[in-house]
Amino acid sequence: MTDPANPAPVEASRTRGIAFVLAVALSTVLLVLGASLLGDRLLGDRFDVVRWERDTVAGKWLHLLGARWRDDPSPDDAIARYFAAPLDSADRLHLEGAVEAALNGRIDAVARAHGLAGRVALPGTVFPPVNLELTQPPRVLVISPRSVIERTSTELLRPDLTATDAARIERDTESRNSEQSALVVGSGGVATYPAIVANGSTYADTLATAAHEWTHHYLEFYPLGLAYFSSRDATAINETVADIVGDELGTEILARWGDPTRPAPTRTPTPSATPRARVDANAVLRDLRHEVDALLAAGKIEDAEARMEAARVQLNEAGYRIRRLNQAYFAWYGSYAARPDAVDPLGAQLREIRQRAGSLTAFLEVVRVASSRADIVAALEWLRARG
Repeated sequence: MTDPANPAPVEASRTRGIAFVLAVALSTVLLVLGASLLGDRLLGDRFDVVRWERDTVAGKWLHLLGARWRDDPSPDDAIARYFAAPLDSADRLHLEGAVEAALNGRIDAVARAHGLAGRVALPGTVFPPVNLELTQPPRVLVISPRSVIERTSTELLRPDLTATDAARIERDTESRNSEQSALVVGSGGVATYPAIVANGSTYADTLATAAHEWTHHYLEFYPLGLAYFSSRDATAINETVADIVGDELGTEILARWGDPTRPAPTRTPTPSATPRARVDANAVLRDLRHEVDALLAAGKIEDAEARMEAARVQLNEAGYRIRRLNQAYFAWYGSYAARPDAVDPLGAQLREIRQRAGSLTAFLEVVRVASSRADIVAALEWLRARG
């Protein structure tokens, strides 16, 4: 029995209890850290999507819960200050949530104005709701056979990889299979949810990328999005549609709200009397792609690779920095058929469908049920016949 006149045993027991709780808490923390470090070692250069989702969703909720106690600047002010601040600066980090909310709202507003409600009707918003995270996006390891330009696989990599890391990964990948061409490229965004959107671009490019990634979210609930990984053609259709929609929504946002990051011009610049001649990089890459395809079809792999390296040196000397130009390069960028350097007829076909459809809503209603090039050709022929 405890002596009430002597509280020492009670205090000692309480101290032991507190020490036990602290020991358990410390052990838990150490186990979590240990598991995290082990996970990092097992993942190596790969991007941990699960961890990113966990940390990002938690941060989103904390930002939302703290809204009533914050005095956020106006959307235009937040956008102007965010894009003017140095990358990774404290000011950027402080403004990030307000800028993300502004971009979410503006993309949502123009999408709803077009009637892009999505598969599920939600009150006051599109489906899926626009949700983006401004951050450094993952890099991507792209693999193509050397004998033909064809994207056979992609893998997300850590965003903090250096050019030296990229070269090592490419070298290791190709050493494991000498018939492969590998390239580590940067990405502007990834259609996770929230969507990863590069935080180092201009405001205009950020809008287009964010709208591009939301278009992927929208399409995921229709045959086109569901077919994304079923074939290279389905991937190319998805990416090209997302480019067309993203560019259009981004341009409309700039027209409606203006560009807070662009100061008003003070005077008209005087044009140079002798403008410096520049290389048309898009034309060089289009011509090169045709030439490389022909060389590979003839089995002249080494000649094709030598020609790509010579073109890379030419473009770099003209100021267009391309770290590595190979089959994987064309396999990656060739999926975006609306790019100005693309040779895939899919880009022109989808642009014509957009023009003939009349509205953005009608365009998506036509293409979202497609899953192959044959479907796109059939849709275009139907629109042409309709006049």
